[in-house]
Amino acid sequence: MKRHLNLAISGAVIAVVIVLPLLVFAFARALNSGEIAPNVNVAGIEVGGLGEEDALNRLRAYETRLVQTPAVFAVKTESFTLSPAEVGLDADEETAVAAAMEARRDGSFFDQFSAWIRSFNSPITIEMTTSIDPEALEGVFEEWETDAIGRAPNPGGFSVVDGEIVPEYPEAGEGLDRAAAASLVAESLHLPERDIVILPTQLVVPRITAADVDDAVAEARLVVDGPVTLAATDPEVSITVTAETLLAALRSRVIQNSESRIAVELDPDVMAAALEPFRTQVEHPPRDAEFEILENPPEDEDEDEDPTFTVVLKPSRQATLLDVELVATAVRQVAAGTDTGTLPFRYGEEAEFTTEAAEAMGPITMVSEFTTRHPPGEARVKNIQLFADTIDGTIVWPGETLSLNEAVGERTIEKGYVPAPMILQGEIVDDVGGGVSQFATTFYNAVFFGCYEDVAHTPHSFYFSRYPEGREATISWREPDLVFRNDTDALVIIDTAHTSRSITVRFFGNTGGRTCETETSGRYNYTEPQETFEGDPSIAPGEQVIDSDGWQGWSVTVTRTITEA
Repeated sequence: MKRHLNLAISGAVIAVVIVLPLLVFAFARALNSGEIAPNVNVAGIEVGGLGEEDALNRLRAYETRLVQTPAVFAVKTESFTLSPAEVGLDADEETAVAAAMEARRDGSFFDQFSAWIRSFNSPITIEMTTSIDPEALEGVFEEWETDAIGRAPNPGGFSVVDGEIVPEYPEAGEGLDRAAAASLVAESLHLPERDIVILPTQLVVPRITAADVDDAVAEARLVVDGPVTLAATDPEVSITVTAETLLAALRSRVIQNSESRIAVELDPDVMAAALEPFRTQVEHPPRDAEFEILENPPEDEDEDEDPTFTVVLKPSRQATLLDVELVATAVRQVAAGTDTGTLPFRYGEEAEFTTEAAEAMGPITMVSEFTTRHPPGEARVKNIQLFADTIDGTIVWPGETLSLNEAVGERTIEKGYVPAPMILQGEIVDDVGGGVSQFATTFYNAVFFGCYEDVAHTPHSFYFSRYPEGREATISWREPDLVFRNDTDALVIIDTAHTSRSITVRFFGNTGGRTCETETSGRYNYTEPQETFEGDPSIAPGEQVIDSDGWQGWSVTVTRTITEA
């Protein structure tokens, strides 16, 4: 009995020994789920137990140390100190940290438990890649070759001397073993502890031939044989680069690849200085899409026909910017050919009202038109026409309302309005801006037959036979006003026109197929004029003089029926 008890106790101890580490691992994994596993380093920098951002900061500090630590290289008998920043040394700490975050985290629960056990005495090292700018390094190598090697190779090309293009034929010479030297530099800059590194040299035989140089010289002479003009139509601009500028910017560059060649190029700094005076011509703010209303000529000039109209969409345009690199490339492309080409732009801010938004409104056509007539030469005609010219071209966007008083403002002598008859408190008197109610009536009927929402209008208190009975409106500053709302999905363009005898208002838009019909009732609810008395000092006390007999009033009902598509 006692021996059985000892065995049970031993089994319990073994179970505890096995289960306890599992529990500790599970707790540690849950507690440190957002951290790098223990005993993990990147390029020798310990990052175990750190969160992602802390690990990135530690490696960025390491990268700063790499960039700020100079390296020394020897070429022949000369030594050179290189700042890593000069060749664009860059470390990819983001990728390294991402790999460190995954270390010991893959596999099943027991795989990760096993990795956790090994972490106590088996570190994991993550490599961090570094890179350098090959073009910058090539420039450094060229300087070192010039300073340290007496007979550096001439790869070939041309130069400009006293305005003439002079060929430079290739010559063999001693130079750096570029591939080996580049590998040694990269290896040295990868670590902060740096010893002096000797860079190997070799006999360099240029791959460029004399024929290649002659071809490049011939091409270069074509490039600078005359001015180059680039033009665009939207915006309309033209720039010309002179032959003297082209010659000053001319450069040759040997490109080493499977088929080495001499590139004929234009120096970007020279081109930038030459193009800067054109900046104000090239750069324009964004332009909104615009609908242009064109009046079509009558088919038969002898016939008195109503005009017809075509609405043309002028596309929007993003802001145009001068991009020296784009323009210089275009200049180079056409310089050896026709010497004329298309001016390229870099595009910036988008227009507020784009072509796509305009096209989404559907076709814009004339949806309503109304004309009223008046005798020529009256003072009020000037007011009517000035009011109409102020409203002409107004755009009412979908959902917006338009108040004629807000759009035109107070009618004043300073604005060009003149005194003319108007109804004031039941009497016709002269006032500045009088007579513009005729425009209000014309405008109201354009709203009415355009099937748009009538927000507010007020009929005249007197009846004028020149207006449609019951379908007219008056306006004065500040009240009464005339207000309508564009309750469609397309904009409304208001177009006005006038002659000495008439005023016309046209609405252009897209009502989605709405149609309008109207019906006017007969006159009803007749009323007799009321008597009003006014004092007149020219009349003897108790005497009455009838100034006006007045006239009978009545009511009519105007019904507008709108049918949706």
